Amino acid sequence: MSSYTNALMCLVQLKNPPPRPTGIEVHWAGGWVNFDGESLSVGSFHGDPGPFENGDGPQLPYGKTLKFGDYQCRTDQVGLYCVNYAHQSAARYSDAGIEPFGCLKTVAPPPDVGLKFSC
Repeated sequence: MSSYTNALMCLVQLKNPPPRPTGIEVHWAGGWVNFDGESLSVGSFHGDPGPFENGDGPQLPYGKTLKFGDYQCRTDQVGLYCVNYAHQSAARYSDAGIEPFGCLKTVAPPPDVGLKFSC
């Protein structure tokens, strides 16, 4: 079994994912979202499926919550909301885009990321 960071990682089917940055020739995953509480990135380069190699898990029904570690997530008809209590930050995931909340503000992304938000 592989080991990954403590970030919440999701693949979101975005209607308008961030464009692929130039200069790197690895597979671009525009809907790959990493949220570790202090930062949130959307879109990144990956040569393998990473933590998603085991496929999809069960769907969380609307109105239900799931708590794990410092995170709590809830679904409703406009998206999935995930809060990181340790950092007082949150994000809404939907096909319309990823919306940051709390301390997360837009910052310049590194060359291998589409969008970046940080506390």
